[in-house]
Amino acid sequence: FVVNHHSREKNYRCLFAKKGAKKGRSKIKGTKPSSGFGGAAVEPCPCGSGDSYSKCCAKLHNSVQAFGEASAEAVVRARYCAYAKREINFIIASTHPENKDFTSDIAHWRKRIGQNCYDNFKLTQCTILKETYEGDGPDSRAEVQFIAKMRDRNTMVETAFMETSKFERCGNEMQNNAWLYKEGVIADPPGREEQAVQAGQHTG
Repeated sequence: FVVNHHSREKNYRCLFAKKGAKKGRSKIKGTKPSSGFGGAAVEPCPCGSGDSYSKCCAKLHNSVQAFGEASAEAVVRARYCAYAKREINFIIASTHPENKDFTSDIAHWRKRIGQNCYDNFKLTQCTILKETYEGDGPDSRAEVQFIAKMRDRNTMVETAFMETSKFERCGNEMQNNAWLYKEGVIADPPGREEQAVQAGQHTG
């Protein structure tokens, strides 16, 4: 169904509003604490950047201002990290209103993501292959191609997929004019077919 623009804006504000927060520095309330007693300060970021979580994707998860100033590539990393750390509010807030999964029923959407948050996998690295930008202002668009790597928690088998994600801005009224995820195309990562052929030769 089509979501009314004002309903979208209202729900976005509800996700990020924090009583008494300074303008532009409002906190994004997480669904579940990722770590306590300063653990996030030294914990490696799940996106695989090499920085600690607190110096990397946590900035976008916790600050609307940082989110609005981030590149599309940084938003990709932050969304990958959000799945790893169950930062469901950020996944919702970084989704474009025209994305096929967008709904004004935030509670139901949050529950649905929580049931499909890659819990059976340990997300190990997000490798950016390329990023492109075109246009300016409200008509600007971005495209980011990346490989998402993960490990099955039960079998310890490594797997990966490649995605080409498209982002657009929606103006200052939505997440400080941040890049929002509109759609993506998933494919096998480079070398997957070659690996399958080699495996067949060994077992044939």
